[in-house]
Amino acid sequence: MSFDIDDEDREHHYRQYGRPRKQSTLPSLASLRRSRIPYYALIACGLFALIYLLSGRQESAVDWKRFAYSLYATDSHSLCNAILVMDSMRRLGTKANTVLLYPQQWDTTVHSKMDRTSQLLGMARDTYKAQLYPIQLLGENGVTEPGTLNSESGWDTSITKLLAFDLIFYDRVIHLDSDITLLKNLDHLFLLPKTPIAMPRAYWSDVSSKSDDQAQPWPLTSLLMVLEPSRTELRYMLETLTSWRIDSNFTSGKKYDMDLLNYRFGSSALVLPQRPYALLTAEFRRPSHDHSTYLGVPDALVRWDAQKAFDEAYLVHFSDWPLPKPWTMWPPEGLAEIQPNCTGGGGACAERRIWKGLYEDFRKKRKEVCKILSVPAPQWSLVVGKPSAVSSTHDIPSPYDTASRGD
Repeated sequence: MSFDIDDEDREHHYRQYGRPRKQSTLPSLASLRRSRIPYYALIACGLFALIYLLSGRQESAVDWKRFAYSLYATDSHSLCNAILVMDSMRRLGTKANTVLLYPQQWDTTVHSKMDRTSQLLGMARDTYKAQLYPIQLLGENGVTEPGTLNSESGWDTSITKLLAFDLIFYDRVIHLDSDITLLKNLDHLFLLPKTPIAMPRAYWSDVSSKSDDQAQPWPLTSLLMVLEPSRTELRYMLETLTSWRIDSNFTSGKKYDMDLLNYRFGSSALVLPQRPYALLTAEFRRPSHDHSTYLGVPDALVRWDAQKAFDEAYLVHFSDWPLPKPWTMWPPEGLAEIQPNCTGGGGACAERRIWKGLYEDFRKKRKEVCKILSVPAPQWSLVVGKPSAVSSTHDIPSPYDTASRGD
């Protein structure tokens, strides 16, 4: 005997007694408790997924046109350096604009095949889409003239970088010195909490202590600045510089960009950690037991790992005084004296490999991108002011000797 129920009878039954409840496909808390997967682990996974989605939505909502990287050029060499940084930024996929501050005496009209400056300026604009921003070059005595390919500008022209504060058509600007190798994307720094300026500290600076238990903080370094443009701030710093020039109580060292920035923001800047935002090439020349200033941890609590330090760094700043900057060739005696000291392994170690690799990579890119050869090596005895001979290890200058020069 068949007891099949047709659709009409089924609907009549549902109207009289109600439809059956569908069995939930979601596990109950009780079932989760009985399962091998703790229910709080599933809740945590859900929260992480939500945070991920929200963070992705936040970044996609960022108007990157409000932000820019700032680079500046004072001669043909620093112009090439700036272009190499632009090349790295493009490779790393930066989203913000790029502004190049350049001497107003320059132009993009190529007058001859030898006019490398105009060619590079056009390359910055056309190939790397940089916005060209003509400026008056600044030095310790005010407005100064730019250098050339054969005559480098003085390092006091680093004051020019303060003109990044003049870029008021952007909400936030990241200034980068150009004597660096950029290793990672820095776009996330545009999203820092609101602050007039954020900078790393010059951890290589030899700051004397106020007392045994109260040391002065390291000064801020201007090799990386995350700033809010302000012509009021710029005017204040330039007026301060002028007052320093005419005040006999101030030493000549109180006339440069780092001094001005520390005078104004030393106690109020948001401090970026030097690890990983301000690694010096000189760090690879220090003894393995002497890296606490960069690492921010006592040497007794951490083991120095050169490869790890390099891998986590966002940029590396070339600073190995008295060895020349990377666009100048090494004097053989200077290289033998200054390079990282490898105590074993046949003269090979990670420190020396990384250190040399940074310089060699810079020179290779300079030749490939800018089509400029390196400056010939200077005579080492004239650089260090001593007889031309390879000195013993105790004569090697401190890798942090650049602190007083602002390099």
